[in-house]
Amino acid sequence: MKEIPIYNLAGDKLGSETINIEQFKPNIDVIHRYVIAFLANQRQGNASSKTRSDVSGSGRKPWRQKGTGRARVGSIRTPVWRHGGVVFGPHNRDYTQRLPRKMKNIAIRDVLKTRILEDKLILVNIPTQDISQPKTKIFSSFFKKLGLLDNQVLIVLDKKFQNRNEVVKSIRNLKNVSYCYVDQINPYIVLTHDCIVAQSDVFSFLTNICGGERNV
Repeated sequence: MKEIPIYNLAGDKLGSETINIEQFKPNIDVIHRYVIAFLANQRQGNASSKTRSDVSGSGRKPWRQKGTGRARVGSIRTPVWRHGGVVFGPHNRDYTQRLPRKMKNIAIRDVLKTRILEDKLILVNIPTQDISQPKTKIFSSFFKKLGLLDNQVLIVLDKKFQNRNEVVKSIRNLKNVSYCYVDQINPYIVLTHDCIVAQSDVFSFLTNICGGERNV
């Protein structure tokens, strides 16, 4: 059983949500494999170089083999010469790694449950009327009151929230704060942030990911 506090934008505690989560041992191997695959999938792999068969130039032998006093050479496209081909250079490559869906679900479930058990998840109630226009000061004061300004904070937003664009514009000037929508949350982004601040509207979604039961 774990209680997750709910705050308003003034930094005052409004109440709490309760979720049934027991102490457990996270599957480090699955989480590690997910992170490796996630980082590999970010690589574009489009670095490329031309071999001697790709560079422009004649295939004719520049001069005869013997009798000129110069070094023997068979083509102007040789890697030894300037403007020649590249030896062992990079070529287009696909770094994509695919993981089974069950492993992805285990990874996000375990990292979220770990953050909850570490008291690194808090909820915030964001009324529509409070964010009628972008204002960084509101969120700056909120994080300062909770002592989170020096931490890497991830804000998890509801994609259906009416004023989500105003919220995004309000927080994007804060140095250590980033955001994602709840359907975009993944283990890597959770692990790279010290604290998760989620809209109270998305708590049921996070509960379903964790596999716990929400007590109403």
